[in-house]
Amino acid sequence: MDMQVLRERAGLSRAEVAFRLAISETSVRNWEAGRTEPTMTPKKYWDALRLLKCTPEELAQASEKSINQRHKRKPGRPRRFPENQFPPTSGTNESGTSITQVNSVEDSTVSFNR
Repeated sequence: MDMQVLRERAGLSRAEVAFRLAISETSVRNWEAGRTEPTMTPKKYWDALRLLKCTPEELAQASEKSINQRHKRKPGRPRRFPENQFPPTSGTNESGTSITQVNSVEDSTVSFNR
């Protein structure tokens, strides 16, 4: 069970959870998406447990599951360049500094020579 299932099991909307815990709806959305973990004062923590009708273990497991699901998803924005490749750079910049071309992430050290 993840954070969204925990909220839905309690029969609450994101807006209701946010209002009753006096937090932003964005915070609740971020918890459910696994972007952030719930962080709150001890009083709010107990309020959240009562509101979501869960045990501390269930809340911890739901938060961990949401975070783990987030890491399995593909990133939203595709890369602009092929994997491990940077756009070609060569020559010198305006100050006459020569720039070494970077061919891959592994060789990402750029040296500047005057």
